[in-house]
Amino acid sequence: MSQLIDMQHSKICSFLQTEDKLKRKNALQEILKNVLMPLETLDEKSSLELWEVLHRPVVRILHDQAEACRDLALDILKKFLLYLPCSDKNIIYIIPIMTKRLGSQELIEQSEEVRLKCVILLRAIVFKYQNKMKAYFEDYVTILTRTVTDKYPDVKKESCYCICDLAKAIPSDFYSRSESFIKPILINISHQHYKIRTITVETLGAVLLYGNSKLIESVSGPLAERLFDQSGAVRTAVIEVVGKWMTDLKDRYSWWYKLLPLLLTGINDVVSEIREKATTLWMSVGEQYMKENESDKKFKDKMDFLPDDLPHYPPNINRPNLGCRTIVQQNLSKLITAISRELTDWMADIKVRAAQLLCILVLNVEQDVTQHIPKLLSPMIRACNDEDKRVVENIEMAAEYMGYFVPPNIYCDLVIPAIEENPTPGHLKIFAAILKGSMQETLAPELLRIGNFLQENYICQSRKFLYQIELLNSCRSLLNVCKEDCNKIADQLFTVIFTTLATSTELLIKEIAIELLELQAKLENFENLNQLFCKHIRITLSAIQYSPESWILHSYEFYIFQACLTYAKTASYENLDLIHPIFKNTTNVDGDKKVRMKQYILLSEYLQQWDKPLINDTAFIDFANMILETVIIPGLTWAAGRSAEAIRTASVCCLCALLNKIVDNCEEDENKMHKQKKFVISVEHFGWLFEKVRPILIKLMEDDAFKTRLYSLQAMCLVINIGQEMGYIKEDHIHQISPEILTHLEDSHDEVRLAAIEALREIWRVLPKDYDLSFSYVHIEYVYTKTLTHLDDPAEKFQKQTLDCLIELMKIHPELLIEKIQSSRSNFINQKALDQLITSAQNSLKEKSS
Repeated sequence: MSQLIDMQHSKICSFLQTEDKLKRKNALQEILKNVLMPLETLDEKSSLELWEVLHRPVVRILHDQAEACRDLALDILKKFLLYLPCSDKNIIYIIPIMTKRLGSQELIEQSEEVRLKCVILLRAIVFKYQNKMKAYFEDYVTILTRTVTDKYPDVKKESCYCICDLAKAIPSDFYSRSESFIKPILINISHQHYKIRTITVETLGAVLLYGNSKLIESVSGPLAERLFDQSGAVRTAVIEVVGKWMTDLKDRYSWWYKLLPLLLTGINDVVSEIREKATTLWMSVGEQYMKENESDKKFKDKMDFLPDDLPHYPPNINRPNLGCRTIVQQNLSKLITAISRELTDWMADIKVRAAQLLCILVLNVEQDVTQHIPKLLSPMIRACNDEDKRVVENIEMAAEYMGYFVPPNIYCDLVIPAIEENPTPGHLKIFAAILKGSMQETLAPELLRIGNFLQENYICQSRKFLYQIELLNSCRSLLNVCKEDCNKIADQLFTVIFTTLATSTELLIKEIAIELLELQAKLENFENLNQLFCKHIRITLSAIQYSPESWILHSYEFYIFQACLTYAKTASYENLDLIHPIFKNTTNVDGDKKVRMKQYILLSEYLQQWDKPLINDTAFIDFANMILETVIIPGLTWAAGRSAEAIRTASVCCLCALLNKIVDNCEEDENKMHKQKKFVISVEHFGWLFEKVRPILIKLMEDDAFKTRLYSLQAMCLVINIGQEMGYIKEDHIHQISPEILTHLEDSHDEVRLAAIEALREIWRVLPKDYDLSFSYVHIEYVYTKTLTHLDDPAEKFQKQTLDCLIELMKIHPELLIEKIQSSRSNFINQKALDQLITSAQNSLKEKSS
């Protein structure tokens, strides 16, 4: 180096030691600009001479109070160190100063930018010196464990990079002190900047890869939390780091149970790229495991003889390789406790991820999941009751996967006893899902056991909405999987589905039940539900025959009976011998009053909706006779109380329905049989009926309930009508009944009055052909007198009905009616009606005379 240059450098060095900050700064800039600019053109000897002259004054500047000077000094040192050959004496002063300024308990270097350049310089030294800087490793530990927690994000980031480089540079030393880095690094794992969180995860990956693998215990939890990070970059970093550990970590086999959840959780990430990356890494882990264990005889046998594809496997899913499956099979027992706990965690995302992880684990463990079902069943059932649908859906999927791998004879032994002990919607949801994943050939032998179990009263009799949904889903799974094989348990399935249909009040449940019944009918080769009902309804009715007199309003048997008559009317016609005893026992005077009331209403509706021809139907005739004797007539008997009053009303309504059905069928037969009427009831039996109900109906016409009075009048009309057609009604009957009806023309209720005027017209319409007018003159006069008074009724409708009735009654004795009108005409307001009656009567007389 020339003397002139030497003098120039000495001058610069003197400026570096002056107290004038500006001169120090200018000197540093001079070094940076003019001295270091040609550094690359100098030979090694000249460069070292220059370093010898300048480095001590420059290093001392690191303690300078002026931030700008410290900043420039770091730039100079970095440029020198990157160019100069590696030598311990070049960094002997720098690193201790760095340690003092950055690594002390109380931070000395206050400038964020300077701290950043310090760490950048330290990283450059690591890059340059590699394993030649072992003597300064402890200084680096002191500095980096401090700077990695720096408030300035860029310092954190650069410190993380430096830690990674340091781990690679001197792995042997790093291994022994790797634990020192964990806590400081973990401070940043929840930093607000996603880039800091990302580099933090990557740094943890390097620390464990080159450090002590036991530290996985400390970092697995925080890394698991990052799987819920909002940033996809952070989640990707976790997946990549764990994937790297599972292939490169020296002691990785010991830590599979910690690493598996981290990597496999990524397979269900919301971002497709992350899912694909996690899947690829997982397959790579399995492939590497297979290569590493080729020499193991047992594993080699599995590789050689186990099939790559299973005949019954979940659709649209690629089967994991043997290595993946083996890893999970060896470690699932260590994961079950944690998964069970997290399935009921208070945080929704944790529960979802745990449920998703369970699905992946079942897919990997395959048939080996059998031994773990007892431990998994309870937490899975609890999770099925979760409010978060995502949790429930994934638990269902996991259960369905179990159905693919676990033989039905085994899972039935495990699941059915659990349901028997405490049947809940969760139990049935799991069972339905497992059944859904089963194979027809293996499930078919277990159908009888499952069908008998499901039809047990304590299983199929529930009115809870969610429970019924899952019960029907279990039936759906059986029908969809086993198809025609389900015919061997057709009765049991029908019982379960029909019971649910009968006991539910929810429209959705009813729709699902009907849908499943239609599916069952199709599998049994029936054209419609009526045919299905005809086959199975007798078993259902037989099952509820025991002690119907003890039913209450909410008895399941009561609901089932109602459903039989509502949904299976056609089929019920073939089973009247079973229906009558139930009606008889449930309408018994000693039975539940509410049930009695409901049964009478049901019977009335049943009779009204009867759509099967009655002529020559001996079953219906027998049924009608027994119903009349044992159900309807006992219900007509008067008793005190509101309940008894309501039952009387319902009973007389049933009587009307039955009589209407007889009349309707008679009219239908009349059209077909050329005016020759035929009834389903014999004259002898009608005589018994008439004499039995006539006094009761007359008494009921005085009942306090207007509907009872109304239906009694209607029933009387029907009885008289049938009796007249059968030639049974005599004039004495008419004379006895007519006055009772006339009293109700003044009833307090308009509907009853209208029914009374209609009944009056009907009863006098059926006079015998040999009716003696002179002998019965008093009765006819009484009818005319009482009826005429209502022509001035204020109710227009009733007034019109009265006029129509009188026009009909006029035909009995026109002369008498004319006489009655003329003798009392001045008492009436409705003269127009009187004129109309007289005209009709005169016309009638003319017709008779002609």
